[in-house]
Amino acid sequence: MVKNMSAQKKISKTESQSDIRMKTQDLSAFYNNDQALFDVNLDIHTNKVTALIGPSGCGKSTFIRCLNRMNDYVENCRVTGKVRLDGFNIYKDKVDVILLRQKIGMVFQKPNPFPKSIYENVAYGPKIHHLVENKDELDALVEKTLKRVGLWDEVADRLSAPGTSLSGGQQQRLCIARAIATKPEVVLMDEPCSALDPIATARIEELIAELREKFTIVIITHSMQQAERVSDHTAFFHLGHVVESGDTEKIFNNPEHQRTKDYIGGKFG
Repeated sequence: MVKNMSAQKKISKTESQSDIRMKTQDLSAFYNNDQALFDVNLDIHTNKVTALIGPSGCGKSTFIRCLNRMNDYVENCRVTGKVRLDGFNIYKDKVDVILLRQKIGMVFQKPNPFPKSIYENVAYGPKIHHLVENKDELDALVEKTLKRVGLWDEVADRLSAPGTSLSGGQQQRLCIARAIATKPEVVLMDEPCSALDPIATARIEELIAELREKFTIVIITHSMQQAERVSDHTAFFHLGHVVESGDTEKIFNNPEHQRTKDYIGGKFG
């Protein structure tokens, strides 16, 4: 992630055993003079699913894009504070953001396969990051990854077909396969089911439950039912602030703040 990789390894040895995989400290974000996030302090737990809930425009997407520095691409966006991955601040100078995004993958709201074959959608990341040494290793990784997302049996006989030839739900599972093929530590999901039908949504939710065994997952969802079903921890955002965060069961059944109770109860949003 950084040019001084020995420092990174030292950090990993001392910090990565913690239950906290990522941590934000006084994280704020601005678009020109408009502030979108206000001093967000949030822990993201290792091998757990953290759901981000809140009404549209409350800062959830801005926050999740801060976690792998996707906001670097947004003109006039400025971020202050710290985001730590295994103890290391990803906003320090000389961070290799390409390597960072290998460690923190992302799945977007709408399925967006590369304009390549099914095989190449999965193989592309491992190839550019030199995670395999030969074609046999790459073939094995593609097969293993497609099996992990439940796609292998559906596409094994047409790996050369375009990724865009798949159904919407299949395309989203392919995008998840693409994200995890580089062996990330964290997978970010920005409303991954919002464009899918109920059957495809159920399959993605099942997949999330399986992936938490290997990956730390952060998911944005507007569905309170989905957040309650799939997540271990929940953070409620409102007007750029985290109003409340904690165990999902507690947030949904015994929230501390009236605003959280009102949102979950559908009184606004």
